[in-house]
Amino acid sequence: MLSFENEEEKLVNTVLTALGAEEQEYNLDLMKPKSQMKIDGLSIDFEHRQVIRSGGTVNLTYTEFEILQLLAQNPGRIFSKEQIYDSVWKEPYAGDYNIVMSHIYHIRHKIENDPEKPVYIQTVWGVGYKFNEKKSSSR
Repeated sequence: MLSFENEEEKLVNTVLTALGAEEQEYNLDLMKPKSQMKIDGLSIDFEHRQVIRSGGTVNLTYTEFEILQLLAQNPGRIFSKEQIYDSVWKEPYAGDYNIVMSHIYHIRHKIENDPEKPVYIQTVWGVGYKFNEKKSSSR
């Protein structure tokens, strides 16, 4: 994930021009991921790594937040356990993916009203997990 300040956007456009992309100027503001998401009683502030549920702060570990962020910023997209592991741990994993399932379990117990009937993070049986696209809205 890249973020640019002040003159950096001009620098990136200069580099792109030098690489032969001079016909097209890139608006980096359009490429920025959403910074906040509010869904029913759940609010996620990605920039400040803060989750609020029913008015109270939800304490997530670093890894739990990374998983939640990956899923929530891609509502409706199904991620396999392997894809989640590779993305969050930033390394390929050749072992048991129960660690991903365990983190999903803990996240659900922290953000869901009824973790046994999850609304936000849904299981797609035999495939992986997704964030409920019908529940997502962002700012």
